[in-house]
Amino acid sequence: MYTGKYECLEIFARPDGPDQGSIVLTDCEGRILKKKELEHEYGTWVRLPVEKDSIYQVKTEHAWAALAYLSGREDILEEGVCVLDPCNDFKELEGEAYRRFCDTPYREQYHFTPIVNWLNDPNGLCWYQGYYHLFYQYNPFGQEWNNMYWGHAASKDLVHWKHLPIVLEPQKEILNDQELKGGAFSGSALPQEDKVLFFLTRHIGPQEDGSDTVQYQTMMDSRDMVNFSPEKEIIREKPKGANFDFRDPKAGEFGDRCYLVLGSCMEGKGSILLYESEDKEHWHYRCPLITESQPIRTIECPDFFKLDGTYVAMGAWMDYYDQQGRFQPSRYYIGKWNGRRLHTENEQWVDFGSNCYAAQTFSHNGRRIFMGWVSDFYKEHVVTEPGTYGSMTIPRELHVRQGRIYALPVKEIYSLRREKLFSGEIRELKKEHIPGNQYYARITFENQGDFQIIMGKDGEKEIRLVAESGKVFLKTQGVKSSTIEFLSSVKECRSAEIFVDRRTVEVYLNDGEDVGTKLFYNSRSEGYFFLKSKELSQTELFTMDSVW
Repeated sequence: MYTGKYECLEIFARPDGPDQGSIVLTDCEGRILKKKELEHEYGTWVRLPVEKDSIYQVKTEHAWAALAYLSGREDILEEGVCVLDPCNDFKELEGEAYRRFCDTPYREQYHFTPIVNWLNDPNGLCWYQGYYHLFYQYNPFGQEWNNMYWGHAASKDLVHWKHLPIVLEPQKEILNDQELKGGAFSGSALPQEDKVLFFLTRHIGPQEDGSDTVQYQTMMDSRDMVNFSPEKEIIREKPKGANFDFRDPKAGEFGDRCYLVLGSCMEGKGSILLYESEDKEHWHYRCPLITESQPIRTIECPDFFKLDGTYVAMGAWMDYYDQQGRFQPSRYYIGKWNGRRLHTENEQWVDFGSNCYAAQTFSHNGRRIFMGWVSDFYKEHVVTEPGTYGSMTIPRELHVRQGRIYALPVKEIYSLRREKLFSGEIRELKKEHIPGNQYYARITFENQGDFQIIMGKDGEKEIRLVAESGKVFLKTQGVKSSTIEFLSSVKECRSAEIFVDRRTVEVYLNDGEDVGTKLFYNSRSEGYFFLKSKELSQTELFTMDSVW
């Protein structure tokens, strides 16, 4: 292992047997320089100082390493960490080696994914001092949910991301007790002139949530987005009537006041709770901003912002099935705010594909930018090693038009379009061998009419976008979600933008009037596109570049 300009080695490891396990750092001749015993049965975050421009050997003794990288360089935001391969003597995975590492049929190429293993909710989205920042819920030890860390990445263009060092880890008592679960749950960022404030939930409790579950809110700050202050507790006491679900703070500023929303359940009804502060540290509960009558456990990852002269609230409905059988969709509410409650004038699902959850927004340069977690609620995930579970949607720019949210992919994503495969007017088009199974299509219909677009095909498995008898919907076959009709609110489809990225498909209808995100695990190395329309369409089809 050559350190280059890096000064820290970080490894996430756990014992692989009854012995405690350790990480050993030696020189080229095998002399032990440092040895770190693993402290926790669940997993230990090992950080070892190293010298620049030096060569070391890394060994595991009675231990298994899930993730390893070099950090601690002055220009870390620009260069990112140096990923190491624990399965191959901790060799560096940079440049072409990292691209090969990421190039698998089940890993997206232009949606954000972690280095390895589990990712969920986007956290702390913001722009600060020249970089966009994405924090996220992370389990570095496997492709399933477990005790939560905060991962971190930065970008200059919302498209190309640099992986940065992990920021937060679970509480020590959780790592030492297999009966407990929790960690650093979801939260948000609030940039100031000279620093960024972060607000998040700490969770600790039994494996099954209930009355013994404890969730409380903390805050920290950073002036360089590399070093972070210690957390301090800011909100622990729940309002009367709130259940144990009490989490996911999202902070924002309206005028001279700072507001924070939390997800909970009040008197058995899913709610978004509104807090207020004058100093961004001491918070006072105001009232429920939104209270739902539907049978949902809680509203997770709430958001509240002003957009195009109106107010918008948003949240993810936990443990809820809609009439089509979609599980855990997210909802937005548009209306007037009197300083307390939001008087809703219109509401709609955030994403009709039901694989976009726990979304968060932030504002920069007049744009309200949205990212959501591409989740797997239908248990379709395919485990590969090394592999990842979870990705983020393409960042979307939001607007309120005609009383509803319009969402379009940020303009920066179009810089990834590469080879033009087709452009012209057509009623039927078939492309069976699209290189890399990563492509972009835009279809504009001359008149309204029925159509079918097959966006992925793997043997008998398919995913389609269908317009039929006044309905527009996503439909799969041969997979676990094939019994569900993912119905759009759009009645007449005039245009569709389609982004296929291996296991993730995103569809934007009528220039953002509705958006659908759907997972489709496809073992093919080549993409498939088939359009059949009763009406003439203007169709463009491009391959897409990888960001890795």
